[in-house]
Amino acid sequence: MIKGLFGSGSVTSMLRGGLEETSATHRTIAQRVSNALTSSTSTDFASALDAQNAQQRASEVDLEREMAALADTQLRYEADARLLTEAYARLRTAIRERG
Repeated sequence: MIKGLFGSGSVTSMLRGGLEETSATHRTIAQRVSNALTSSTSTDFASALDAQNAQQRASEVDLEREMAALADTQLRYEADARLLTEAYARLRTAIRERG
């Protein structure tokens, strides 16, 4: 019976797996965003400025896409966390009513 509630095929197990997956995805996307925002440390200002402007134009779309993916991942994480909280609350209620 306990395996049915908390085992690998249970809803709570799937939700916990979803939380772990979205958390890992969130960290990966955040790292890519951080890398995109890191600036160059070149000493030649003119060439660094030209390179930065070219890179900025090329990465603007990517950065916007990454930020949208970050927001989507955050929403998925919050939904999974809320569902898991509700599942545990239902289990607590069922246990209290039986005992």
